[in-house]
Amino acid sequence: MKHLVSVVGFCLGLSWAFGDGYLWFSAASASQTAQIYRYNLRTGQIDRTVAPGNWGFVQSRDYNLLAYDGNDLYVGLENDRTLLKVNPYTGAFRSAFGYQMCNCFYGHHWMKDGTFYAGELWRAAPAHHPSSPGILHVSAPNGLPTNVFYAMERPDLQPIGIEWVGDVLLMTTADGLHRVNFPDEPLVFGAVQYALSGVPGGHTLGGLAYDSARDTLYLASADSNGATLWRVQLDHEAQTAHATPVEQLTLKGYPAGRQPTALGWVPARAGDANDDGCVDDADLLQALFAFGNNDPASDLNRDGIVDDADLLEVLFAFGDGCQG
Repeated sequence: MKHLVSVVGFCLGLSWAFGDGYLWFSAASASQTAQIYRYNLRTGQIDRTVAPGNWGFVQSRDYNLLAYDGNDLYVGLENDRTLLKVNPYTGAFRSAFGYQMCNCFYGHHWMKDGTFYAGELWRAAPAHHPSSPGILHVSAPNGLPTNVFYAMERPDLQPIGIEWVGDVLLMTTADGLHRVNFPDEPLVFGAVQYALSGVPGGHTLGGLAYDSARDTLYLASADSNGATLWRVQLDHEAQTAHATPVEQLTLKGYPAGRQPTALGWVPARAGDANDDGCVDDADLLQALFAFGNNDPASDLNRDGIVDDADLLEVLFAFGDGCQG
């Protein structure tokens, strides 16, 4: 039976009427310390930039991972075992710890996108050299390794983006979207490549993120013109995928020349007009000051006008504390 990831029609550059939430992007650079960026689906803007390199840890050309566990957003480095927990709405630093494994791992593999599944953290680990197999690394949330899978005899499977969609693990390589399979052979993974349409040739594929509440898969890519966010419809039976553009990110503040190797989804909170994870006086005042206008930040029900319905949404959620 066909399994479809539902996609509602979307026009490039316009906010999707039902897509209220946040996507965090990595921004890998060949020569500069990286940052991470938050794209707000309600406003259609990149509205937060976070520089983990300013926190005094190991500098990295790619801060990635960007996996959300319902409370924290995890940020990892491409070249070190350090793991950071940040506020999933604001990006404010919370804590730091590390994978409980040898740093020598990073002499052979990078660490890229990640996802949470069944209480464990999955991470893509492409090899430095194509002669070495790509790795899917699995750990407990505290960084204790629990499993590892190697793409033996498949030098083409160098994972960058990974995401669980239901019980299906999807993976991007630089030029393909794959469904991962786990053969009976221990510690080995394989994959079936899907025919991906919609993304123009020349794009390097990057991170994946999944909004389970709306059954919506997101994909990031980049070419010489900049980075793009896509919404993807899957047909597992036909082994096809079709990408629809959501936003040209470079036009919204994402830096040119960077690679979005990781993508993380964080759901919005009802009534949170200022997008900080709390519903309080600041949200009520924002909605009141925007009353009668079409301010997208305060138009919580996405009907084109800030009115009584938006104020009620704030009031119904008022005082319930903060999430994340």
